[in-house]
Amino acid sequence: MAHGGGKKLDPAGSEYQVIRRWIAAGAPASAPDAPRVVKLRVSPSDGVLRPGERQQLAVIADYSDGSKRDVTRQAEFQSNLEVVATVEPDGWVKAGRQSGEAAIMTRHMGFVAVFRSLVPHGPPVTDIPGFKPNNYVDELTLVKWKKLGLRPSLTCDDATFLRRVTIDLCGRLPTSAEAVAFEADPAADKRAKLIDKLLDSPDYPAYFALKWGSVLRNSNLAGADKAAVAFHHWLKDMIARNRPHDEFVRGIVAAAGEWQDAPAINWLWQNRDDQLHQVTADVAQLFLGVRLQCAKCHHHPYERYGQADYYGLAGFFTRLGRKSFGEPPPYYAAANPTTGEKDPLTGKTPEPKYLDGLAAKFSPDEDPRHALVDWMAKPDNPYFAKALVNRLWGHFLGRGLAHEVDDLRETNPPSNPELLDALAKDFTAHKFDVKHAIRTILNSRVYQLSAEPTEYNKNDRQNFARYYARRLPAEVFLDAVNATCGTKGGFNGVNANARAIDLPHEAFGSYFLDTFDRPRRVSVCECERSSSATLSQVLLLANSDEIENKIADGSGRVAKLIKEKKPPKDVIEELYRTALGRRPTAAELKRTLAHVETEQDKQKAVEDVLWAILNSKEFMFNH
Repeated sequence: MAHGGGKKLDPAGSEYQVIRRWIAAGAPASAPDAPRVVKLRVSPSDGVLRPGERQQLAVIADYSDGSKRDVTRQAEFQSNLEVVATVEPDGWVKAGRQSGEAAIMTRHMGFVAVFRSLVPHGPPVTDIPGFKPNNYVDELTLVKWKKLGLRPSLTCDDATFLRRVTIDLCGRLPTSAEAVAFEADPAADKRAKLIDKLLDSPDYPAYFALKWGSVLRNSNLAGADKAAVAFHHWLKDMIARNRPHDEFVRGIVAAAGEWQDAPAINWLWQNRDDQLHQVTADVAQLFLGVRLQCAKCHHHPYERYGQADYYGLAGFFTRLGRKSFGEPPPYYAAANPTTGEKDPLTGKTPEPKYLDGLAAKFSPDEDPRHALVDWMAKPDNPYFAKALVNRLWGHFLGRGLAHEVDDLRETNPPSNPELLDALAKDFTAHKFDVKHAIRTILNSRVYQLSAEPTEYNKNDRQNFARYYARRLPAEVFLDAVNATCGTKGGFNGVNANARAIDLPHEAFGSYFLDTFDRPRRVSVCECERSSSATLSQVLLLANSDEIENKIADGSGRVAKLIKEKKPPKDVIEELYRTALGRRPTAAELKRTLAHVETEQDKQKAVEDVLWAILNSKEFMFNH
């Protein structure tokens, strides 16, 4: 049981005998100079196994006196993907029937090491004809595919790419006019130009302000509506101006002043009920990709960090002060600790200490939070750049190189560590230029692969041999329905033309958004936004008044097309281009035309076609 008990010690086992002898000796304390474990290694560190093959692991502990010991029998083992590989208590790894990668964690005396088990999808390949790398993303991914025997799907067509990248970058569907223009453009570099155009459009900062606002829990709780709106606009402005990521993070982590001048203090205000611990955990998870929450109370058995690390990071926020008026009130860096919280290891106020680093001292007129961001932005920081590029990769490719995107730890290794390192190094070298990182990912051939699986990659779930199709996020989906139907959002308290992705916080009522799992903004985890399917979602799309009214809206797309007396063929092509970014196939056109032409009420018949498109998987998914 997780965090629970298990089987009692076997009286015939070595562990039982060790404890029994210790008790018999009077349960003496360890000698002060007794050697301590300082590092754990597993040998081999990785291996390629065929289904059913076995591999014995050896676990070696390095001690403080320079000695080494085989601790395989005393170590514990666990697989993170048992359908790919399982591990026995004595360190025997067995490959399963499903291809892929599994991380086998071994633990001993609070230290962990990982064996990576690769079960190939096919025989190793030396060449993949037809796949020409565009950049280092493709080159490093290609190396991994060859090792795993993976062959990628073909590159997606122009219509699919236009729809995919517009949704991923701007949170909206391409217009019918954009689809026609992109299809007609003969330029060889039109995809790269489209990426640049979308990055320079106002829709890009609007969409990514929504994404950051969700994980930063930008909410209007406790009467902070104006502050939440101001923070949303601050996020949008920083993204639009492509401010370096370290500057963006500094504006949040070290926010100070009144909300009118420093809107990011609304982030601090949302954490007011647990100002020290919530801020500490959020900074670690959001900007370092480290889930440090468990270390508040104990050294998690599967993590490298303990209470000393947690309270060291908390020490940077012990002097965070706030005034006693306003919601949110002004925040400032106090000269002395503002919290009575004590480090349980020392009994004193937590002292600032960098993760895996030294303790830090600050004068009363210094703000320790700025020093924390300075440390994050150092070129040799192992967390900061990786956390952001992994989050971007997860957004654009459907899952992070390390999955989940905010869980970078030794026991959750990335599927392609060389690629993650290269992306982070490139991001740092370009002074945390977010648009540069995005261009690198989107211009890769990997991002532009078809979502259609092949015989060679149908079981791939980790190495991006095809584009992983996924359902549109709630806000994007509602906007897509409105754009296709020619209707508006209808949200109270904002401009009539406001889209769902423009909403500054979660308090704008919408049954549609709630049904499709709009985040409540109570967690910094991306997992708060669910992509699971429910019966309520099916019923809403299939026969709700809301969808029917949008389709049949007197000022909507269908009504306008009918009033213009366009030929049924042109009407149907317009609907397909608007909703799916492509022309209908010959079979689709034949079937839909037959339906429209046999019905007396032409408008009603076209509405039927639109209803069918809205309920299709192709419309609901970004592919």
